[in-house]
Amino acid sequence: MDESRSKTILSLVETEEDDKRLRPTLFVCYGHSISEYRLEGRQSMGRPTGDFVPDIPIHARFISRDHGYFITEGDKTTYVASRTTNSIRYRGTDTLPDSRLTLKDGDELIIPWTDKDGKDKSVILVYAQTRTRINLWRELQKASRDSLTNLSDRESFTAWWKQNREKKDYSEAVLFILDVDDFKRLNDSAGHNAGDVALCLIAGELKNAVRYENQICRWGGDEFVGIIPAGAKEALHRLNDIGNAICEATAAAGVPVSVSIGYTDIHSVDNSENVEALIELADKALYRVKTSSKNGIAAYDKHNITN
Repeated sequence: MDESRSKTILSLVETEEDDKRLRPTLFVCYGHSISEYRLEGRQSMGRPTGDFVPDIPIHARFISRDHGYFITEGDKTTYVASRTTNSIRYRGTDTLPDSRLTLKDGDELIIPWTDKDGKDKSVILVYAQTRTRINLWRELQKASRDSLTNLSDRESFTAWWKQNREKKDYSEAVLFILDVDDFKRLNDSAGHNAGDVALCLIAGELKNAVRYENQICRWGGDEFVGIIPAGAKEALHRLNDIGNAICEATAAAGVPVSVSIGYTDIHSVDNSENVEALIELADKALYRVKTSSKNGIAAYDKHNITN
């Protein structure tokens, strides 16, 4: 997201004086992704490295490991700047190390950077404390979601994974790809509305199966991709439950479908940030299911593909 677009969006918001003040919230806008963080106590912000994951992670190479921190006491939040290569810009001025900024509803903290083509980019952090502004940014979050299923789209999912992959929650995890069996046949026989109903039901079961909706996305068409934060054995059990729940839910709604699933450990590739590489491996496992009996699950590892 560029700075000019942010200014245009924010200029549309007129916060009424009597608008109820809510718990301080920070929206981090980077590329296609808008992440929301509840502010409380002292929270570090920066780039995850190794086993260090800040409270507010921004997974981008131009962000410092320590890019400052927030202190929230009641309904007041202060940002304290650190010594960084890319300083944060506040109200058009670069902050100095150790400077303290008391934030107000609608304040922006901008981290500027330049991409490999020389284009100016930025990460924009928006401080929100009123219902009007918080609701606005949550609506903008929805714009980065799939319009049919309300799941994340592939760009948002990829950006989320880059920002969160090094959290302890995902020290053990698998990436899976789920494909609807004979989806074209359903569309041809029952109509595209029936196909849409099936996709929405699948999305609903996936939401029920994960702790955070950001862990799953509609990758495209009738394919869904997600992260299960568990070892291979537990992941297989959870994916089997997902497949069964989808069969039951769609049958009950009169649009019965089954699904095929392929998955791989996130450590199957040298760099777990590489979603495309992980999907390529999970897709190999999926292909094994699709070319055999369908309605099943297969795991990929570098030695073998197992059902």
